[in-house]
Amino acid sequence: MFVTMFVQLALVPIYLSYLGKEKFGILTMIMAANNYVAIGVGWLSGSMARVMAERAATGDSSGFAEAYAFSKLAYVAYALIALAMFWMIAPWLLTDVLADLEIRAAILLSCVLLLISYEYNADRLAFVARHRQATGNANEAVGQLIFAAGVGIGLMLDAGLPGVVGAQVVSMLCVRCLAWMHWRRDNFGLSWRLRITGFRALWQRVSGRVGRDYVVYGILLLTLQADALIVGWVAGPEVAASFYLLWRIPEVCILILSRIPGAYAPHIIAMDARSDHGAIRNGYRKGLTALLVFAGFAALVYGFAGHWVLSLWVAENAPEGYWPYAIASIAMFFISVSRWPAEFAYALMNTKPLVKIVTLEVTLKLILVWFLFGALGYIAPLVAITLVHAVGVFYLYIWLGNDNFSIKARQKIE
Repeated sequence: MFVTMFVQLALVPIYLSYLGKEKFGILTMIMAANNYVAIGVGWLSGSMARVMAERAATGDSSGFAEAYAFSKLAYVAYALIALAMFWMIAPWLLTDVLADLEIRAAILLSCVLLLISYEYNADRLAFVARHRQATGNANEAVGQLIFAAGVGIGLMLDAGLPGVVGAQVVSMLCVRCLAWMHWRRDNFGLSWRLRITGFRALWQRVSGRVGRDYVVYGILLLTLQADALIVGWVAGPEVAASFYLLWRIPEVCILILSRIPGAYAPHIIAMDARSDHGAIRNGYRKGLTALLVFAGFAALVYGFAGHWVLSLWVAENAPEGYWPYAIASIAMFFISVSRWPAEFAYALMNTKPLVKIVTLEVTLKLILVWFLFGALGYIAPLVAITLVHAVGVFYLYIWLGNDNFSIKARQKIE
């Protein structure tokens, strides 16, 4: 993961130098759009993460292999449907954009990237469920090194945006091949298969009430993370690039800190399967304390030294002033800490209050962005995050952490 973050951060000055700020903004919007496409399949990630972790915890190798194959089929089917729908409406919605040959080629390659990435999602879930995140992370680190080399070659050959996206495609193919080689040596027998004995049972599991809650939660969470796409849509790619530069380091910190609850989720599910609720509660309290300390430290550093860090990183492209960095650091703190109780509720299937809280957060944030954007520009989403959490949403997440262990929540889960 750290290799991935380092490569992504190291490449930004190169993008700005070779592509310019406007095309760099277009690149960030393409990648943000690719991420947002997952809005229709978040339910599968949540549900199948739970199914795989349960079956791995009980040593059900055949059931795990069926869940893996089911995930592969579902992810690829969704990606194909999403791509078909995009190209049905793109000629009407993106006429001017598609007229640019370079951007059109980059979008076509991003579609290929989307398909490969979705096919690999099942492998990512399997690595986590089997407690083999280190192997998955190592594979992705190799992919990032290949990506960096590909970007360097592509930009030297003046391939522009298609060269960058094409390097991502090659990188993702390499990661997928490494996963295939790993599973070939594994005793669970994970592979593609079209005939799945428990297909109906798996479909009922992921499309039930909890599955529907995962759908809603996935849509809301991706909407919360779509700031670069919203800024670019409202103000254009160059402004989106400015937002990306200001928010990228806090976003990296959020991603790093969110790996703590993300990596702990399979352990939560395993402890829940054993009804070891005391261990879950103890882990929650220790983790929340750790995140408060780590997130608070990161926020203080970025709030006071953010402009200096960005000036070293992207020189004159760094946003001016002190307040943008202060606001970004506070927003980073709130998001990082709130992910801990949210991840516990997600893993323990305490989804009803979780969905209500996130719905409130999304609604208030979008309303504030709408009213503040004209006055504050691209920092409006960060101000909105800060205000929404400060007036009560953050405290609702803390309440949710305690609700996960209340008698009422425990009865709902069991």
